[in-house]
Amino acid sequence: MRVDSFTYELHGADLVVHPDAPVDALHTVRLPLPSAWPSTGRLVVRASGVCEQPFEAALAVDRVTLSPSVAATVRDDLTFELELSVPFAALSSLAGDPRRIDLLVAGRPLQLARLQLVPTTLSLEPDSFELREATDSILVNAPERQLFDLQNPEEGFWIGTGRWRLRLLVDWRRAPDDAPFALDARPADVGLRVEHPTFASEAVREDPSRRAGGRRTYTELYVDTSHPSLSEGVPPEGVDLPLRIAVSHPLSVAPVEGLDLPSLRLTWTRVVALRLRDPRPSLPTFRRLSAVGIDFGTTATVAAFTHQGYRSLMRLGSPPDARTNPAENPTVLLIEDHERLWAELSSRDATRRFPDLLRVVQASHAAREKLSEFPNAVVTEIKSLPERVFALDQAPQLRDREKKADFLLDEPRVRMVVRAYGYLLGRAINRPGQEVFLRYWLTYPAEFDERARALLIEELRAGILLSIPEGISADEVTVQMQATEPEAYAAEVCPELAAHPAFAPLLEKFGELRFAVFDFGGGTLDIACGRYRPATPEEESASGCTSVIETLQVAGDDHLGGDYLTHELVWLVHQHPEHLPEMEAREVPMQRPVTIPENKLARSPQLYKRSLAARQNKVRFQDALALEQVKFKRANEMARVDSLVARRLDESEVALESLKNDIPGVQKKLGTHLEERVRDGARQLASMIASTPWEPGAAGSLAPASGWRERGVVILLAGNSSRSDYVERALAQALDAPDLKVWTPTDDFAPQGVVRYETPSRIERGAEILGVTPKTAVALGALRIANRDVHLVRAAQGFSFFVGDLRGFPPKFTALLPMGTLPQSPDPFGDHYLDFGPWNGQKPLRIAKEYEPGRMSANDRGSSPSARRSPPTRRVGSTSAPRRPPR
Repeated sequence: MRVDSFTYELHGADLVVHPDAPVDALHTVRLPLPSAWPSTGRLVVRASGVCEQPFEAALAVDRVTLSPSVAATVRDDLTFELELSVPFAALSSLAGDPRRIDLLVAGRPLQLARLQLVPTTLSLEPDSFELREATDSILVNAPERQLFDLQNPEEGFWIGTGRWRLRLLVDWRRAPDDAPFALDARPADVGLRVEHPTFASEAVREDPSRRAGGRRTYTELYVDTSHPSLSEGVPPEGVDLPLRIAVSHPLSVAPVEGLDLPSLRLTWTRVVALRLRDPRPSLPTFRRLSAVGIDFGTTATVAAFTHQGYRSLMRLGSPPDARTNPAENPTVLLIEDHERLWAELSSRDATRRFPDLLRVVQASHAAREKLSEFPNAVVTEIKSLPERVFALDQAPQLRDREKKADFLLDEPRVRMVVRAYGYLLGRAINRPGQEVFLRYWLTYPAEFDERARALLIEELRAGILLSIPEGISADEVTVQMQATEPEAYAAEVCPELAAHPAFAPLLEKFGELRFAVFDFGGGTLDIACGRYRPATPEEESASGCTSVIETLQVAGDDHLGGDYLTHELVWLVHQHPEHLPEMEAREVPMQRPVTIPENKLARSPQLYKRSLAARQNKVRFQDALALEQVKFKRANEMARVDSLVARRLDESEVALESLKNDIPGVQKKLGTHLEERVRDGARQLASMIASTPWEPGAAGSLAPASGWRERGVVILLAGNSSRSDYVERALAQALDAPDLKVWTPTDDFAPQGVVRYETPSRIERGAEILGVTPKTAVALGALRIANRDVHLVRAAQGFSFFVGDLRGFPPKFTALLPMGTLPQSPDPFGDHYLDFGPWNGQKPLRIAKEYEPGRMSANDRGSSPSARRSPPTRRVGSTSAPRRPPR
């Protein structure tokens, strides 16, 4: 008989300590004997070798037999394996000095390695064990799901939802400095096995690159719910996926003079059950769920849905502080690896969904927090990207965070960015193992490029579809973009105002609530005039709604939003006479706003070309000087900084010293600029109010703006930028109402015709109901329209073509015949005619046709110039139904 290898193992509860490699008789093995281990623990000796015939053996310590005889397992080739065990109770008296270990075979001892059991108070068992699902936490900084959530029969995981990242965390008790053994918390090996007859173990893997140690054991696993072995084995009620986790750690032994001690390894195991569920049996329930109203904003996105009669707002990640509204999710994307992003999204379609974007992108608050540190890797203003690329030829150049690789956002990549954000938005809405929403209703700006709108709806639908479990057909999912942002805001606010006692006199006098929405958002200014009225019998029969939002006019400015104003303030600071010489001398570039025309005569034109350094400086100036706050209150001054570190053209850094100079002069210039820009929007509102046909069947007129109160018009302020002091003052001037004061529902004075509808949060049935803000009201209004709580109709236009010219920078169409102009015969000259003055190749006349019935817009990219050989002065009239553009 010959023993070729043997080893010693100490077995506790789901715990094993053993030498790191096979030992021989020349070594002394030193093993811990923790006092906290249960009495059911045991010492196991394993041996293998070659024998002449079957045999039995027992274990002896210092020639004292401690175990019964056990028959060895002998194979046909006469190799054998033998396992003997001794309970801890029999070992406690042998702890201390090294002991001789023998195999007793037919009464003859065969010596193995000497064994020393060292009593210790150190508990080698994990102090705590946690398994958390962290996929959305990594993507959007959402709260992690605990093991309870993963095992919950009502939650768990939907099959067909891709790979989910799990974080394994194990804490250990701190060992004394003089302990004879020391545990390395970093895993040396991780074994995973799915203990299910039909589910493959390959459905669960570990990422060895994420292993870490210290005071806590850490590694990451991923569960592939789209693995083929899981597709057909899940019953309607769900099933547990039993997962055995075995983790090994190096256990170092304190040296002992004169002894060659082998290193040890500690291995612990846990069995956890992850709940798998099939979404297909729940499809009838999903069809009955509320639609989701989404305000896809330039700065932030808000999503709302209805649950058991209560409207709720959704969050896409966790805000950084308590001051941030958790329902307003930044429309921001951080690109960590652009090549992997394009590859992942290109490989997915309507049947193969849930791309693996972990550590490829981050979105919402998680991305916004990285803007100041990695501005060139963060994509902001995602909604305006298509128009910037299509119409303005301004494809931004960026640099991803992971590889520091530059890339250009051309049209195919813009599509991928929008799709990626739509996918992450859909993940946040369709929480794992819970509801799957099938209907989505998005809003869009009143002034929006049609091609950009088509791209957004196409890619947002594709992105949201990627977040739907693969077992649900793409035909079940609908994504619509049918209401403008001011219309959705009116749909939310008007029913609330109509029920408020302060507006009862208006309703009694006019029988309806006439509104003009001034939606001053982050990227656009949108205006809608209309009325909230009872539905006609025909409308009620067709829609099932008893009330109607009838839109009479919509218009806007797609470059007059809060974000544009902030960028312009940054530009003015950079260009201030006290600052510009240092900027030019030190070659500090600045990103030029799209609303500022290019100056071909600038002394240093290289500073204003598109560059990563210029983009980074824009973010640094904005944050360090607190320019975002300047636009809200006149008392908010630009921050005073002694020095600001900026990027130079060569991407080196330099400290700027001139920004502390002439603060009063800069502040005055910023305030004047804000007044002028906001006044432009207020004048547009006044013009629309004057030309809107408020009375049924009437046409617009050029009545003075001061008569808006007599007409019963209530101005509704929407968008976060409408909170600015400059808005109230600009409206007072444009509407000829010097005593104008904005009213909110919490004010104790009577409304004066201008309302900013904001309500505080409240507790209802033990749950917090978030208050309505000028931003969240748009998503809530879209939800009302989608769920048919209110019917949206649009008044017919008085003519088929808009006539205007190209004005401003960048070029944009400006309608000179207002919508609502009274249709009349073109034969007699009258008020319905408009004198254009001279027009030629430098000032071309444009004819824009409406896009489709029920839509009102004056931004037709397909407009064509009128005849070149026209007289220098042309009068054009509004007719009842012209068949072709006027010549």
